[in-house]
Parts: sequence; C-alpha cells; structure tokens
Amino acid sequence: MKGRKTREQADAVHLRRLYVDSRFGQLHLTAAYPQSGGFDERTPLLMLHAEDGLGADFRAPAALLGADRSVYAPDLPGSGNSDGPARPTVANQAEALADLLDALRLRDVDVLGSGRGAQVALALTALRPHQVRRLVVCGPGPANGIARPLLQLRADPARSAGDGAAAVVAEIRAFLDR
Repeated sequence: MKGRKTREQADAVHLRRLYVDSRFGQLHLTAAYPQSGGFDERTPLLMLHAEDGLGADFRAPAALLGADRSVYAPDLPGSGNSDGPARPTVANQAEALADLLDALRLRDVDVLGSGRGAQVALALTALRPHQVRRLVVCGPGPANGIARPLLQLRADPARSAGDGAAAVVAEIRAFLDR
C-alpha cells in the first residue's frame, strides 16, 4: 500500500523542461511541480548534478519529491544544454544559479548537490545564505562550517535505482520535512 501511494504521487507530478536566463545565457532545467500547482507546497528544492551529469538525471527523484514541492534540476552552466562561460568555475556557476533563484522568484530554497554540484551548492550557500534553508550533499565533501541544517548522503539520488532510489528519496524527504 505504501509503495502504491508513492507511485500515485509520482504520477500526479508534472515534469517539465524549461529555460531560464542567467548572466551566461540560458540555463536548461528539468522541473517537477505538484499537481496542486504549488499553492500549498513546501520549500522548493534545487538539485545540482555531478561533473558528468545533467539535470535530467534527477527525473526519477524529482518525480517523487515533487509531489508536495517544486523541484528544479538545472544543467549546470557550461554543461548539457545550458550556456556558460568559456571556463566554468564553481564561483561563476553559483552566481548563475543565484540568477536562477531571482528569475524564479524563490525567496528560500533547499539545495541538493552531488560531486561538482555539491561544491556549487556550498558556494551558492555562501553567496546567498539568506535564501538557502537546508543543504544536502552527496558523497564525501567539505561540509564543515555550514551554519544550517545539513544532510550528507553516501548515495547520489540521480544514480540510484529501484528500491535504493526510493530509500535515498525517503531519507531526503525526512530531512527536508523536519
């Protein structure tokens, strides 16, 4: 029964692809929206991929987490279908994501990052500490000194499958909903 409800919630989520302007051009995003249209949703979630990934890699976890919150998974600037500087750095990728938060008019956001995405998430948190509510980092990384609720995961939700993905998503949801 519990698995059925999760599947029904995922079926009710609207997955979309969109582009948003940033200082380096357009950022390509995979987005998930609750069926309610977001009127009574929880804090939106920004999911940032690893070096060799794309925002679309988060489609499965976004569909599960998007049942009660908007989820945005961009291709990092200079990756996938996103424009970017000639030599993307963590700092300028974080600046472009700050532009994304402004364009989407997000007052506060939870951020999940994996690999390079975790580095960008930490840089975005330093750049916009008033907007990042909770931070999730996947894999080993320098997460010391963060002055906000932090969850450090061993598994990357973008690369987890089957029951492993459901377990990782459940852990993320429990942390975000505290």
